[in-house]
Amino acid sequence: MGMGPRRKARHAVLEALYAVEMRGIDGDPSLIHEIWNYCLGRYKINEKARFFGENLYRTVLRNKPTIDLLIQKNLQNWQLSRVAIIDRNILRMGVCEILFFPDVPRKVTIDESVELAKRYSTRDSGRFVNGVLDIITEESFDELR
Repeated sequence: MGMGPRRKARHAVLEALYAVEMRGIDGDPSLIHEIWNYCLGRYKINEKARFFGENLYRTVLRNKPTIDLLIQKNLQNWQLSRVAIIDRNILRMGVCEILFFPDVPRKVTIDESVELAKRYSTRDSGRFVNGVLDIITEESFDELR
């Protein structure tokens, strides 16, 4: 089975977030945009999935402090900074979907995140990502407000 359009979009988002973090360019809008266009260009995706991907990418970047705080709270005796960069960005995407994309079923978000972890990271990463996302809910976000 091939990759669905949204799955391809998530691959592009992960690559773009990785590039942004590696290059430490959090605050540069034109570079952030350029990286997105480059990563997106590597996949053939329809308009709807492109819109979803760009929205996810920008929402993660815009809300990174909140998202990171929430992940950190649920990491149990482990520092977010010590989590592998790929896993960290997969978690950010998953948490972002849980918090800001209520139309995406939670199960889909978790499955897709685990899929990304298995593909780009290690077997253990799949379990790790699953465990962390499993305990994060919209309610845990309310506690931060």
